[in-house]
Amino acid sequence: MDLEECLRKGLIKKTEINRELVKSLVEMSYIKENTVKTADINEINISAYVSLAYDSLREVLEALCIMNGYKVLSHICIGELLNSMLHDFDYEEFDRIRWIRNSINYYGEKIEFDQGKEIIKKTFAIKRKILDMIK
Repeated sequence: MDLEECLRKGLIKKTEINRELVKSLVEMSYIKENTVKTADINEINISAYVSLAYDSLREVLEALCIMNGYKVLSHICIGELLNSMLHDFDYEEFDRIRWIRNSINYYGEKIEFDQGKEIIKKTFAIKRKILDMIK
């Protein structure tokens, strides 16, 4: 799905800029990131923490969209919108992480420990770049 299709299907909508919602999303994102970073992650639970790390990223991505007057109803469309708005947004890496998270959440797939640690690290690196844009 591309940006035009996201707009046509109503998955990206114009909205009022809501600074309180942005603040709340960023705060919740930090809580989830802290949970991942302080957890006792192992081979059994790594997949759950990859999903939580992705949720932390998604919340700051949603916050950035809202700051720009958009409500996005699809993870794919968040990536498409930010790819069109931001010159240095790593869409391919975001989409890879999104795909892995969906495989975990919707298809019950598990990932290897080392791969999961790498994904968590990359997820939080993308998040840091987005947070710099929000501030």
